[in-house]
Amino acid sequence: MTVGTCAELGLRMAGPILRRGQCAALQHDRESPTHAFLAFSALAVLAAQPPDSWLGGLDQALSARVAASRTAAAVRVSKAASAAAEPALAAIPLVTSAAIASRRSGWPAGFVPCLTVLAGMAVRRGLSQAIARPRPPAEIWLAEPSGFSLPSRHTCLAALTVGTCARALGSKRAASQGAAMLAAAAVGASRVCLGVHWPTDVLAGWLFAAGWLGLAELAPPSAWRPVSPSPLGPGMLARRWRHQ
Repeated sequence: MTVGTCAELGLRMAGPILRRGQCAALQHDRESPTHAFLAFSALAVLAAQPPDSWLGGLDQALSARVAASRTAAAVRVSKAASAAAEPALAAIPLVTSAAIASRRSGWPAGFVPCLTVLAGMAVRRGLSQAIARPRPPAEIWLAEPSGFSLPSRHTCLAALTVGTCARALGSKRAASQGAAMLAAAAVGASRVCLGVHWPTDVLAGWLFAAGWLGLAELAPPSAWRPVSPSPLGPGMLARRWRHQ
């Protein structure tokens, strides 16, 4: 049996696997815009709620309860978690993972994650200024905030950074979204504990990040992972092998 025949046999056996992978990728591409649309729609509902709505009342009650029951240890942990979501510190894992991904899979794999975070935070800033939601009362602040309240800047940055780092290093979409949700929950809880955000600000921050990460999935596959096998199909690959 010649080398060309062996290659043709192997590639034909791999054909169904390759086709299933292509179908899964196509289904994934169709789901990403839907997930992004749902996240942004939920964010729009939150942003449209007036302060005197039932949701606003829930925000005020929860914030007052947290402010009354926070301990010194909880405040220390919250300050540490918030500090980790500052741009100077968030840039370290982002640049590191981008450099690793770029070395492994080419420059787009390092460029797209950085662009995702920077563009996402710029859009969040504009959205926050357009909504102009006031922060909780200054008397419960244990940190000095900047800008408006919704969506939470620290929550957005934490979720976008963790989500894009995980994706750039090869994690599946579901795993990267789960990691982003955990980061948003941890950092968002710290902002509520410090009295500088309403609970729905944190939820809005996660929803924005989830929607933005969904849009980022529309980037070419080579931007997030190594280039997939040639779409010419196993038969064509085998014939090319035999003619070489």
